[in-house]
Amino acid sequence: MTEPKWKPLPSVDRDCFACGTENSHGLQMTFESNGEQLRSTLIVKPRFRGWSNLVHGGILSTMLDETMSWTAIHLTERFILTKGMTVSFKKPVRVGTTLSMTGIIKERISERKARVVAEIRDEDGEICAASEGEFILFTLEEFGSMGIMSEEELTVMASAMG
Repeated sequence: MTEPKWKPLPSVDRDCFACGTENSHGLQMTFESNGEQLRSTLIVKPRFRGWSNLVHGGILSTMLDETMSWTAIHLTERFILTKGMTVSFKKPVRVGTTLSMTGIIKERISERKARVVAEIRDEDGEICAASEGEFILFTLEEFGSMGIMSEEELTVMASAMG
């Protein structure tokens, strides 16, 4: 049996702090999917450090939330909002380290909810941080009615799903 092929996901909101490829102050995360999970690779820049030369825990949490969010968006083909998440920090992460993030759907709770997990691994494959989150899933119409995104943004996002 052959392993599913990894395909890059399009960058949708180029100004997003986490995944905005044109946000010079952001993380500029990019993702790819094999249809079962998502992954991303990133070297965290020194400007995202906390104490001494360690990556700030809030940045690691952002990376996990973004990984889980795109996992939920892409694999459920729905618009999402994070309802809640937990983060476990397993080991310190130094800036300049190549990190790999992966995300999977742990459970499709209902038509409107999904539980997603993500982890960050270092160059040695050791888990540095892990998270689990619950995501509320919305149709295009439901999300549009909340007025969070413009019609143009909704159309671009919808075309990037699945």
